[in-house]
Amino acid sequence: MILGALILAARIAAPASAPRPSIVLITLDTFRADHVGAQLGGKTLTPNLDALARGGTRYLRALAPAPLTLPAHCSLMTGLDPPAHGVRDNGASALPDDVPTLAAALAAGGYATAAFVGSRVLDHRFGLDRGFAVYDDAMTAEEVGEQGYPERRAAAVTDAALAWAERRPAGRPFFLWVHYYDAHAPYEAPGAPKAAPAAERYAAEVSYVDREAGRLLARLRSVSPSLLIAAAGDHGEMLGEHGEKEHGIFLYRSALEVPLILAGAGVPRGATVADPVGTRALAATLLRLAGSRADARRFGAGLPGLASSDGAAPEAVYSETWLPATAYGWSPLQSVDSGPLRLIRAPRSELYDREADPSEARNLFSSRPDDARRLARLLERAAAATQRTAPPPRGSAAEKAELAASLRSLGYLSGASGRSGTIDPKDGVAMLAEFDAAREAMRVGRAHDAMTKLRELVRRSPDSVPFLTRLAEAEVAAGETAAGLETIRRAVALNPRLDLLHTSAGELYARAGQPVEARREWETALALNPRAAPAWLGLAQLAAESSPPRDELAILSRAEQAGTRSAAIQERMARLELEAKRTDAAGRHAEEAIRLLPDFAEAWWTAGEVSERTGRRPEALERYEKAIGLGFEDPAALLLVGGLLVEDGRRDAARPYLERAIARSPGTEIAQRARELLADR
Repeated sequence: MILGALILAARIAAPASAPRPSIVLITLDTFRADHVGAQLGGKTLTPNLDALARGGTRYLRALAPAPLTLPAHCSLMTGLDPPAHGVRDNGASALPDDVPTLAAALAAGGYATAAFVGSRVLDHRFGLDRGFAVYDDAMTAEEVGEQGYPERRAAAVTDAALAWAERRPAGRPFFLWVHYYDAHAPYEAPGAPKAAPAAERYAAEVSYVDREAGRLLARLRSVSPSLLIAAAGDHGEMLGEHGEKEHGIFLYRSALEVPLILAGAGVPRGATVADPVGTRALAATLLRLAGSRADARRFGAGLPGLASSDGAAPEAVYSETWLPATAYGWSPLQSVDSGPLRLIRAPRSELYDREADPSEARNLFSSRPDDARRLARLLERAAAATQRTAPPPRGSAAEKAELAASLRSLGYLSGASGRSGTIDPKDGVAMLAEFDAAREAMRVGRAHDAMTKLRELVRRSPDSVPFLTRLAEAEVAAGETAAGLETIRRAVALNPRLDLLHTSAGELYARAGQPVEARREWETALALNPRAAPAWLGLAQLAAESSPPRDELAILSRAEQAGTRSAAIQERMARLELEAKRTDAAGRHAEEAIRLLPDFAEAWWTAGEVSERTGRRPEALERYEKAIGLGFEDPAALLLVGGLLVEDGRRDAARPYLERAIARSPGTEIAQRARELLADR
């Protein structure tokens, strides 16, 4: 291994007369190609990406290998299609250790390497950290998106990346990967109206990411004037086209066509390439532009249109999605692009001519059989590449053995689901609108209504993990606990490597009064993901409720030691330290909770209690009022703040708190005391 690393380093080193450029890779999650250069309200959405393209080369038809974040990034970093690297979906498997990565190749050649990602979909346990000296996937557990993974804003990612750039190792070129996740649902760009249509909110997220990319590049150029820059989307977003609101189910152009822009040393300025290319060719391209043509060959052919290119665009570009199978139990899809044509292999296959039919509304599969057969042969050739099975999320051999034993003890098989159903996603997608209606019924408290709708969906799509998971929640909420627990076991068995499912199972067992089963599910979730905050909080709650009570603080301390960044955990630790009269420790945890989640009302209240106990009453009152302003509406808290203000002679300020205390607890001692304070002159 040492000899191999030395050979690799020698190969990648460029002559002294040609200093190697520093490389910046910006990956744009959920970014449609047609939004680059587009306008909204008379303003260009992406002025910074547009400027980058004018100074470099833009690939007009760059295609993602999969409409899913983790598989697409694994391809970007390895030059392999998903069948060859083995990661076919989010969350359940890791990049195999023997697959070479771009970061590892550059690090072996003397590059300083760092990565800053915006979502824990790219958690280091999935293997993309290999080769990075710094892999920053730290984010607050409570800041979760629609898929249940913690995420962070582009501004925070930019700040972290720039802080590293300021202190990076001197005298060495660097490889910096920055991942922006904001364009992923839900679309909530800072300052954008939340009531706007989804397409407008999505466009606002695209514009926000572009601003942050511009801020990043402006500062990096001042730090290092010789940069090789790549901006690449991982996949697109359907925005309701063909019936899909987001991405992952279909392989149409809105899900697959992404931005791909190169600028810097060795890249023609103001050029465009119209042929279809796969984003997986980026790794080999960056290595060639960095002066390492020999090692670039290990990553496949590079992109066309550059002096370092191997030649023309490839004959075909392969894409796939296994989400319909792994999530819903439907058929997976595969596609191949060649020239203007795209073939999608499905139970009812499709062929489209992008130039004649940009919206992919006319299926030519039957009317152009020769083209369909030609592309089918290309697809077979691409899909027949090395087939690899990816391992579970990273851990030591002992940890993986422990996980397998844990899954077996729970009655689950330890492998990831590889099932493939027969339902065509074109038929299955219609069920998702019904699923949304069932979720809404559950949200507003109509558990029986939701249960009825979900049982019908499960009858039609019996292997759907989302349908089963929501049905289990509805059944338990509707009082059919035994049925709910059986349903959640069915869901977990279909994808036993997904920690989020074990977390949900633990919550349902706990609500059903079965702490032993809840504990086993939460411990399994933590074996898969040691930073799963809900599982740690669940175990801590079980400890507090056990007889005799066990050490809740010790469990939460283990969560902290595992790297779990959770405001809820920090606030609970602060309260436990307060109960033990350790105010210094309580203060540290309360302040950390506020730092992690500045709008966390309970943390402000606990911080106020720390201030009051340490004799800082004005600060305590200020923090109490902050907590109430953020929604902490406990009647006793309202009474306390009102009483403190009365004591300070601020009766007018006290009145709203005391009146709210009365309204929220009529007929109680709290209400009586609030009336007395209001009446006391």
